[in-house]
Amino acid sequence: MFLNDKYYNIFKNELHLSDLEIKIFLLIISQGRLKQQQISLELNLDKSNCREIIESLINKNMIIEYSNNLFECFHPRFAIINRYKRLCFEKDIPWKKNSVIDNLAIVLEQSFEAARTK
Repeated sequence: MFLNDKYYNIFKNELHLSDLEIKIFLLIISQGRLKQQQISLELNLDKSNCREIIESLINKNMIIEYSNNLFECFHPRFAIINRYKRLCFEKDIPWKKNSVIDNLAIVLEQSFEAARTK
């Protein structure tokens, strides 16, 4: 899945995700449930590094382990807003509606739905 620089920068600057976290999240958004091995192969990552990044995304409330080594992301609206809320809490910033964050989630919805209605 390709995102233009504007949306990619929202992931980096507003949601504080690393490049590899973004790549894994977008891969699962666009392809649906994936095994760790599939993610590793697709992104050319060694298994331990891949697992670390996956765990980071789980801890950020963006993806879940659906079953043993099978991962799925939450609906984009939930995943993006979960991450934004957590950042607000961590930085002691009052949480409020953020149209930039909402728009990012909206952009991802079509790919998410398409991958799950094959």
